[in-house]
Amino acid sequence: MKEVLEILKKKKLQFFFLFYILLLVPILSPIAENLSFIDKIAVFIVCGLLFASIWILSLFISSKSEKIIYSVLLTLSIIPGSIYLAYLLFAHVLLEQNSVTSLFETNPEESREFVAHYLSVWVIAGVLIYAAIPIVMICSMKSFKRLKIKNHRALFILSIAIILSIVSFNRLSRSVYFINIYKTFISYKIRTTHEKSAIRERQQIDYTVNSQQDSVPRTIVVVIGESLNKHHMGLYGYQRQTTPLLSTYKDSITVYKDVVSPQVHTIPVMRSLLSMLEREHSDYFTEKPSLYELFNRAGYETYLISNQEFSEECKSSYDILLTLAKKKYNVAVYKQHDDIVLPVLDKILAENNKENRLILIHLIGNHMAYEFRYPKEYIKFSHKKDNLVSSKPFRDEKAKKTIDKYDNSVLYNDYVINNIILSLKKLKGQDAAMIYFSDHAEELYDYREFAGHAYEKASPTMCEIPFMVWLSPSYLNKRSDLIFDEERPYSTQDFIYSLSDLAGINYIDYNDSRSLFSKQFTPKERFVGDKKYLDILEKFE
Repeated sequence: MKEVLEILKKKKLQFFFLFYILLLVPILSPIAENLSFIDKIAVFIVCGLLFASIWILSLFISSKSEKIIYSVLLTLSIIPGSIYLAYLLFAHVLLEQNSVTSLFETNPEESREFVAHYLSVWVIAGVLIYAAIPIVMICSMKSFKRLKIKNHRALFILSIAIILSIVSFNRLSRSVYFINIYKTFISYKIRTTHEKSAIRERQQIDYTVNSQQDSVPRTIVVVIGESLNKHHMGLYGYQRQTTPLLSTYKDSITVYKDVVSPQVHTIPVMRSLLSMLEREHSDYFTEKPSLYELFNRAGYETYLISNQEFSEECKSSYDILLTLAKKKYNVAVYKQHDDIVLPVLDKILAENNKENRLILIHLIGNHMAYEFRYPKEYIKFSHKKDNLVSSKPFRDEKAKKTIDKYDNSVLYNDYVINNIILSLKKLKGQDAAMIYFSDHAEELYDYREFAGHAYEKASPTMCEIPFMVWLSPSYLNKRSDLIFDEERPYSTQDFIYSLSDLAGINYIDYNDSRSLFSKQFTPKERFVGDKKYLDILEKFE
């Protein structure tokens, strides 16, 4: 043991390298607002054991092999480390599983805009320094005589056992940021490959969907917005008139006051909206039909108009559900504002089609960075002129300017939604309906110095979403069985049942108590991911 300690004392640079790679994130974890004290201790202990085991194991390998191993370790950890440290420093959170998975599905355009919002000279400098320091350490490491395994067999075996245990057991490996990222990625790829295969295969399985027959065709438009905070809408009592057009509809649209999203990130929300997926039953995603499948089997012509990237090759875990639409229009490739969906919608509506139609429109909406979401003529709001952005200790000048930009995007969104309703109003000889809601919402310096959405920091303004329904008079008259109660507490987790009810389709898995419009609607406990909505609400009261 004396020989071991003597060599370890000399390996100071190796010590600092491993400390830097393995323990820097755990040491900074106390600033993470989403971890309990026990979680922070557990992260430090697991990473500490891995650190000690690798350091001791390095005594048994040659100096050349040691440099190779440390170079591989640096290569594997540098990008995950930069990501984790960046989130820790600017968002004060340690990434959780849902967010790690979302990283794999973020498209390049979304990443560019995210970076544009948060990037600063200090962030760039920090990342460069973070990457440079361990490279210098590796290059400066000196050679040492290695120990013989046969003389310290127990120490060698113990180190190997600890490393293998940490890598093998998920509960342990989640505490090591770079191991967690790679294991999550492998698990994600296996899962999505299985989902694509299972969903394609089930298209050949019989599943009966009954539809109410009517000589007058129905056109139902579902508009899914992005990152819209209802507390920044005049329609919901916001002091700025950010929804002047929708506010003129008064009683002709039903504006729901208590609707919550099932997550605060787009992809898990979309997976939930488009399927019968439940928090307790992830298998329902592959075992039960999704939204487009139901409407296809009910005889509807189904359409998708998306100003958010989706891929026919199913690069994201919900693309497979979108590709089931009979006709798809990917307008996101043109990188234009949301009004690009309007002529496409008008073209579809102008078709001499006597079939029932379901048209799903996915907007880029109010996604960060907000200044990219509207044309110049919608630059209207200025806190310096109207003094309508309330002052708070954490709202500096930059924060108020960000709120101005966000409110401009809400004003533009009002224009887009209004034009969709106007297009539906022009339909002759058809019953028409539109449902609009946002996938999730957005925090805007409401409780702290933070704008955006992150599951680790989930707050009420990230998950309380706008939800509204417009029906043509003829459609409304025919559906006297529907209830439009704007006070009902609801989660869009159950959207597939509500839309089925509105469309008048029925199937073996339909659940009347989960439709927002049903007389049998039964409120239930709402979750945002694995967090109870009421707990989130209580935390920020």
